[in-house]
Amino acid sequence: MKNMKPAPINSQTEAMAAMTKASAAMADKLTAEEEERAKAAMTAKADGEFAHLGGSTEDRVALLMAIDKIEDDDMRAAGFAAIKMPEGMTTENKATGADAELDAMAKAHQSANPGTTIEAAHAAVLKTPIGKRLYAKTLN
Repeated sequence: MKNMKPAPINSQTEAMAAMTKASAAMADKLTAEEEERAKAAMTAKADGEFAHLGGSTEDRVALLMAIDKIEDDDMRAAGFAAIKMPEGMTTENKATGADAELDAMAKAHQSANPGTTIEAAHAAVLKTPIGKRLYAKTLN
């Protein structure tokens, strides 16, 4: 048995393995590109027709992509319908009166204090005497 030579390498097997590997790599690339296109489309939707939802754009994209992965067409459509912006609603803030004044004060506070979020600016404004009076007006 000492004189036994290893079996010759089957070039067809090697070629087939190389093609399989290349095919898998191409499929992975296509899948990644498709996912990027889907994410770009969902980002546009998140910043457009679903901008009324809370959270960041990334949060909304994750929600939309999760709904989009629902296999049942009717359930997927129902998921999107459930979070769709109600008719007549806009994402523009149309505050008037005391609300508008509070918003303006919060924006001024935010400008004067770089790094402050608008939420923190609103909280700071509501602690002032003027802010308290304006907030009381919004409750009526």
